[in-house]
Amino acid sequence: MRLRQASLVTTFSLVAGLTTVTLVLPGSAAYADDTAALPLTGYAHLVADTAHQHVFISQGAGSTGIVVTDLSGTPVTTVAGEQGATGLALSPDGGTLYAALADGGAIAAIDTTTLTETARWSTGAGSSPVSVAVAGGRVWYGYTAGGKGGIGSLDPSAPAPAATPQPALSQWTTAPLLATGGDVLAAEEPQGGLSHVATFAVASGTASVKADTWVYGGTATALAVTGDGTRVLLAAPQQLALRAYRATDLAAADPGAYFTGGSGSAPGSVAVDTDGTVAVAGTSGIYLYAGPNTLAENHLTLPSGTVAPDGLEWGADGTTLYAVTKDSSGAYSLNVLGAPKLTDTELTLRHPQYAVPTERYTVGGSLSTRGLLPAGAALKVTRDGTALPDTTLGADGTFTFTDLRQDEGTPAYQVTYAGDATHRPATASLTVNVAKLPTNVVGTDITSASPGSVVLTGSLSAQLGLGTFPQGTTVQVARRDEATQQSVPLGSVPVDPATLRFTVTDAPGSAGSFTYLLTYAGDTTHQPSESGMGIMVAPYAPALTLSAPATAARGAALSFNGKLGDGPYGAGRTVTVSRKDAAHSTPVTWTAPVAADGTLTVKDTPDTGGATTYTVTYPGDASHRAATALATVQVSRAASALTLTSSAPSYAYGATATVTAHLGTTYNGRTVSLYATPYGGTKTLLTTGTADANGNLKVTYKITRNTTFTASFAGDYRYAPATATRAVNGYVKIATALSGSYTSTTYSKITYRVFHKTVKPTVTATVTPDKAGQCERFQVQRYYSAAWHTLTTSGCHALSSTSSTKAQLTLTNALNQKFRVRSEYERSTKDLTNVSTWSGWLYFTVRT
Repeated sequence: MRLRQASLVTTFSLVAGLTTVTLVLPGSAAYADDTAALPLTGYAHLVADTAHQHVFISQGAGSTGIVVTDLSGTPVTTVAGEQGATGLALSPDGGTLYAALADGGAIAAIDTTTLTETARWSTGAGSSPVSVAVAGGRVWYGYTAGGKGGIGSLDPSAPAPAATPQPALSQWTTAPLLATGGDVLAAEEPQGGLSHVATFAVASGTASVKADTWVYGGTATALAVTGDGTRVLLAAPQQLALRAYRATDLAAADPGAYFTGGSGSAPGSVAVDTDGTVAVAGTSGIYLYAGPNTLAENHLTLPSGTVAPDGLEWGADGTTLYAVTKDSSGAYSLNVLGAPKLTDTELTLRHPQYAVPTERYTVGGSLSTRGLLPAGAALKVTRDGTALPDTTLGADGTFTFTDLRQDEGTPAYQVTYAGDATHRPATASLTVNVAKLPTNVVGTDITSASPGSVVLTGSLSAQLGLGTFPQGTTVQVARRDEATQQSVPLGSVPVDPATLRFTVTDAPGSAGSFTYLLTYAGDTTHQPSESGMGIMVAPYAPALTLSAPATAARGAALSFNGKLGDGPYGAGRTVTVSRKDAAHSTPVTWTAPVAADGTLTVKDTPDTGGATTYTVTYPGDASHRAATALATVQVSRAASALTLTSSAPSYAYGATATVTAHLGTTYNGRTVSLYATPYGGTKTLLTTGTADANGNLKVTYKITRNTTFTASFAGDYRYAPATATRAVNGYVKIATALSGSYTSTTYSKITYRVFHKTVKPTVTATVTPDKAGQCERFQVQRYYSAAWHTLTTSGCHALSSTSSTKAQLTLTNALNQKFRVRSEYERSTKDLTNVSTWSGWLYFTVRT
């Protein structure tokens, strides 16, 4: 069979051992020897008459002619006047084509040489024959008449042939499909999910029932009987597979199913060749099965479309398969497959793991097929057209061969399988690039990068980890200073043969940017390589520590030590020392030497007291970064005398207090700050000023609650800071009122309210600030014997939510007497804001 498909080329690429593989794949891809468009309005059946080089194609109900093509599908003629030609069958001698005319109610006989109708036999008025088969010297047909189906037959050799119904051949609801093989006639009609199938022995020309039953079928579109008459094959698109039954009893045959691609594959066509090869087609293409083998030998797909129902037919030559296909536009084509029974084979080659000069390399491959592997078959091998020893196909379908080259090159290999009686030939080729393996030498890790020690590790590798490096392999190392571009060779370092790692150690002596150049010279199987690893060698970042004391005496010599790490240090190195204290906004600076081991000593005589900060700075050098450390020493100062007094210990609500701070002797600072902190409030700065000639600083403050005053002196160069406090009390404000009087009078310039003796005066007290819930007491006094005497003091009256309370006085035996009343706010332990407070007196007298 000619293969109309371009070769598939697959390329595998490596930097070394480049391999190009060409695969020739005859097989499951779409193909046909010939594909020709058919001038059809519909399709029903086809018959291949290879003896006369014709293919007959019927078009079904509604058509008027049978299309005739040559064996390649080229139209030859149309046999006209064949109304609704559907089923077709050849006579045993191939001289006559019988056609069931569904629209003509007849069976037609057509001469296969002249392509003309030679006879027509009516099947009865109102009948509609749809299938036809030849066996036992008779022509059998399936038809519909009077709303029922039936089987009829005729003897074409009789002097007066007549189409005769055979009512004894079971009962059919519609015209059954017919097929014959080995003097067995099979009939089938669909019945929903089942199919009514019957088989008959017809060798004598008279049909006798072999089996008549329902099988697991569906709406069958194709029916076939094997050439030996033992099996019936049923193609129903509703099924997942072609079903096979025994002709004797219609039980499932062995095998009982031929799959056509799984769910939705809809097997709709079947053809059985004389050697038992089964071709079955569905939406997934054509599958070929050899005899009882349930593994498909081949899977064919056709680019011209999907095989039409009942669209397969074997040619009499036993090798050619004809298929009518229909594409998505509804157009029909005839596909001619010249050798579909040959099992596809596929040769693949895999490149050697690597191919380098002086080392033998191995090329492997495999042969695959859907049938049995031709294990033990000889495969021809050539290199650049020159034959190499054959290789043998293993039982698992694999093979290998080896070769050797002394130098680099690109030999081309070809492996050929010649094929056999059941397998197609196949060829594969590849080109191997025999070359030294590329290598890679790189620095991978830096474990140290200081002026005194650079340590880096690296690795040497071949492409994909292939090949073996010889013992004694080394890597050359050089150091390049990127600032000067000067290179210094450092010699070679050994490569560990087990890990292929190496270590470079160096001491550049200074900081800077360096590139370490790594070079591998190569060997007989490995290419040379080189790379650079850039390293920034940073100066040491030395730690500078100082051991200064926490305190020192003013005016006395002070000395403390320090230490710079990461020595040694060159001769003449110094640190800068600066001292900052209260007397110097600009620090005082000097230098101190640094010993080779990094030690240093700071000496000073501080003349200003307070916090004194010493800053020691090393400016850095070629190998060391700058470093700075600080130490703060508290230098002693004399005590400062600071007192704070107030104009009174307690104050009425809203009264003004005068507070005086007194500062004793100081050196150069006379500034004092005064603060007030009312109980529960925020400390507030009242004033900051310079003490007067008497050392005093005064401030006034309005008192509304208990208040603490604070005086603060910040200190100066020789006197320490000082603080003094003074706490004063704040009285509440009590407003008292006396109600119920009818007039007033005056005694000794004091106003008295006058009450009737029957009235009970009411006294009201209101406290500011709000003291709701606190205690208020009332006290009444009477004037007699030239003095005031207390008559009564009330119990505690709780102040209301408005911070007020009332009391009522009873005037018994009070006529013409003088009285006075007052109230007291009595602070509880919970009130720390103000202190207890008496109100002023209210005076009154009683008359009739």
